[in-house]
Amino acid sequence: MRSESGLVAAVVSGGLLVAAVVVGSPASAAGTAACAGWQVVASPSPGQSSGLTSVAATSGRSAWAVGSRRNGNGSYRTLIERWDGTSWKVVPSADPAAGASPTDTLDGVVATAPSNAWAVGFYEKTTTSFRTLIEHWNGVRWAAVSSPNSGNGENTLAAAAARTTADIWAVGYRQGAFARRTLIEHWNGKKWSIVPSPNVGRGDNFLFGVAAVSATQAWAVGSDSRSFGQTLAMRWNGSRWSVVPTPNPGQGDRFLLAVAAPTARSALAVGSDLNGATTRTLAQRWAGSAWSLTPSPSPGRDYNSLQAVAATSAGNAWAAGTRGATPRAAFRTLAEHWNGTTWTVAATPSPGRGDDSLSGIAAIPRGNGFWAVGAASGRTLIESHC
Repeated sequence: MRSESGLVAAVVSGGLLVAAVVVGSPASAAGTAACAGWQVVASPSPGQSSGLTSVAATSGRSAWAVGSRRNGNGSYRTLIERWDGTSWKVVPSADPAAGASPTDTLDGVVATAPSNAWAVGFYEKTTTSFRTLIEHWNGVRWAAVSSPNSGNGENTLAAAAARTTADIWAVGYRQGAFARRTLIEHWNGKKWSIVPSPNVGRGDNFLFGVAAVSATQAWAVGSDSRSFGQTLAMRWNGSRWSVVPTPNPGQGDRFLLAVAAPTARSALAVGSDLNGATTRTLAQRWAGSAWSLTPSPSPGRDYNSLQAVAATSAGNAWAAGTRGATPRAAFRTLAEHWNGTTWTVAATPSPGRGDDSLSGIAAIPRGNGFWAVGAASGRTLIESHC
């Protein structure tokens, strides 16, 4: 899972990116062959190392990817890249943190139109206090906007989802009196405000993913710590958030890291669970009345995690993440496809010589495919599937 200190962009170890890359639109760059599987698309990697954590698309010619870059002085700064239909390019973004080695990072992005997008994350106010960071794209530039915080301790945002330009959710966690507690914020078209959210038990509660269905339905997922980490899901009914029971297989830590809800009666949540000495993928399905386990492959012998999910319908979804063969082996990318009944592993490039991972995924509207983003040996990694 992402780090408890604020979900810093995934892999930032050094390394060399060596891969054949594709340019042009994801649907046409390599002709018909591109639709046979996932392919790497060239992306810039500024700084000493860079990673991308989330992606959003409004069309085949407009998409955003966000994350962070690490500079030589040890600072982390926000990273935003834009797809214009031909190539990915870095776009300037705000960095409110100050100091000798400041930390600014973006973990979620959502877009409602080419001229309207939001990115969420956190920045370091002091060495012991993270504050929420929300940035807005107005069609010309990215700028930080005012976002609320609860108390003086850690406040971070991990994911965002939009239903309309005036109905946007962001989720994460805040530091409570004795433990970390869930944090949910809402944009009503004029300002961001904190919306009360439940917690389970007295231990840590985190929210890592959110999906918006309608004005009276949204989902947020994460983990609580009743005994080890346990899966956590909560539902918005138009007036309040409430916890909905979820399965907890195995005996170790279990996390839901992302959720997608293509219809009011269909949602998919993914994450990981510790099964003995091996971390396995975890997938759950909402079919209108309850969450249930859906078996998902775990091709890595030692480590498997699904960190993002995107769906175009109840019968078409992709999940992306990471797998590892042995404790000392480098992580490799992982993608699985849902056909309405079964999750199936698909081949994905792992171009780096070190750790490679996929941390974000998004569907391109009107059936133009999917984007997945992450990091390859300390360099940004973007892959497309049509």
